Amino acid sequence: MGILESGRALNSYGADPVAQGPLRSIMEQMPGIHWTTDQNLRITSNWGKGLASSKTPPDSFVGRSVCELLGCADRHTTPIAQHYEALRGFASHFEYGWKYRPWEIWLEPLRTSSGEVSGCLGQGTDITDRKKSEEQAHYQARHDALTGLANYREFTDRLEEEVRRAERGHRGFTVLLLDLDGLKRINDLHGHLTGNRALQRLAAVMKEHCRSTDLAARYGGDEFAVVLIDSDRGMAKQVALRIESGLRSDQGKPSISVSIGAGIYPDDGRTAAELIEAADQQLYKRKEPRIDAPSPPSAK
Repeated sequence: MGILESGRALNSYGADPVAQGPLRSIMEQMPGIHWTTDQNLRITSNWGKGLASSKTPPDSFVGRSVCELLGCADRHTTPIAQHYEALRGFASHFEYGWKYRPWEIWLEPLRTSSGEVSGCLGQGTDITDRKKSEEQAHYQARHDALTGLANYREFTDRLEEEVRRAERGHRGFTVLLLDLDGLKRINDLHGHLTGNRALQRLAAVMKEHCRSTDLAARYGGDEFAVVLIDSDRGMAKQVALRIESGLRSDQGKPSISVSIGAGIYPDDGRTAAELIEAADQQLYKRKEPRIDAPSPPSAK
């Protein structure tokens, strides 16, 4: 900010080019964009390396309104409102979309040697790369690395959110719990790489047969889950049948199957724990061998 304030002498209002020395070079190569204004929000200098990437030459906005530089005319919205706050002596720090990219903006009151506010001092940094890194980190923290589905944390958060939404709107939804049958046997006979591939195959079928508004997740180990938004028991059954059919049609080896249980809001419960418990009980009832099923022939 000190360099920027010193650089106000290097604007188009009659500064001596010979006397500018290395200061102009420093100003032009400072990261981001920098500007100063008077009390009418007319730009008195604009500098920075970021101007070149936005095809804005240094000093090109001198004498024009900051509204033109930042592409906003409404004094009551960001970022113009913050400039008026700076004129009142208040600093601010915020994010703003400029030139189709996210920018981090700092604004300070520009003061005279006697301490009076004479304008604004602004600095902006392009944070596109940082935003991408943050989004990637957030995605990785909320998704299972093997299957690409939401992980347990994302599933539980979304389920709690859906319970609250259903309470407010008096609408139903469904939780499906899925268990990949015989994963231990697959690992023992074919190896863990094949077992991992079986998990990925199930995840792919789940993605294919769930709507974009639903949430498919890896619940943990060989267990998976789906939150079916705005659904009832009939829709839950249809989705379960489609997933089972999709696995039967899958050409991967060995063939895989899945056991599925459903918890219906509000019939089976009004909390996340109650819905998961209902789905879990139904799932394991389906995994139990039928009492009247024929016994396998004994070895002789």
